[in-house]
Amino acid sequence: MAADVFISVIFIVAMIVLHILRMRELTEKIDLQDDVLIGAASILGTRQVQQDYFGVKKTKDAALVLLADGTGENGEYAAKMSVDTFRDLFDNESAIVQPQYFFKRAANATNKRIVNTLEERQGTSSVVAAIFYKSQLFYTLVGNCKIAIFREGDLIPVSEGQTIDVLARHAYTEGKISKQETLALLNEHRRYNVLGQDSFQDIEIFDTPLSLYRDDIVVMMSEGVFNALRWVDLEAALSKEDSVQNLAKNIIKMVERSPKVDKENATVLLISRKK
Repeated sequence: MAADVFISVIFIVAMIVLHILRMRELTEKIDLQDDVLIGAASILGTRQVQQDYFGVKKTKDAALVLLADGTGENGEYAAKMSVDTFRDLFDNESAIVQPQYFFKRAANATNKRIVNTLEERQGTSSVVAAIFYKSQLFYTLVGNCKIAIFREGDLIPVSEGQTIDVLARHAYTEGKISKQETLALLNEHRRYNVLGQDSFQDIEIFDTPLSLYRDDIVVMMSEGVFNALRWVDLEAALSKEDSVQNLAKNIIKMVERSPKVDKENATVLLISRKK
């Protein structure tokens, strides 16, 4: 009898722990700046390990927001190293004066750190990073996370992502591959450039900083979100009147309820400007 009770208690505790691990969110309000708030939530999906990782670093005048999506046997470590390295290198003066240089330096340092720490092909990471400075947004991306701006009911893509199909479109436009080769690759969404590999190439980076307006919401998301939800579903969710934290939670709940059987780790960060 005692053994049965013990087993029942262990089962209940395991279910509680599993629930905690399945969904993570910000538990307190975070002000990036006087007029900028952030909400975040993530879910394990059908995976055994959470390999999404996000982080924030604030300075006197600016804020850095990061989302990393790890892959491979030790993808969670690659994702954490990505966020930690970007944060370690972020400081107020140089990052704002030369944001493109900061992003490239941080990406190269992260790639080197992962390669030197993890065995070959043991872990890689996609990363999307955004600097918020006054009313401006600077961003960079490696791999296949996404960043978009929700403005007046429309979710506007900012990044393309670095996947095989995107590479094929660019190569075709530049005359490097044939139409037949392009068509054969268009449905291949596998990442071709990530941090943690010797063949790491370059980052996707902003041409000019983006101006943010009042009530804009910057959306940063991992593959598990945009692979499970349609763009129109995201627009509908973001159109509701609620805090950015509740909006983020609701988007992740939508991912959990989606009919997709094989669900990846999914994380969404929402950053809102209210002045």
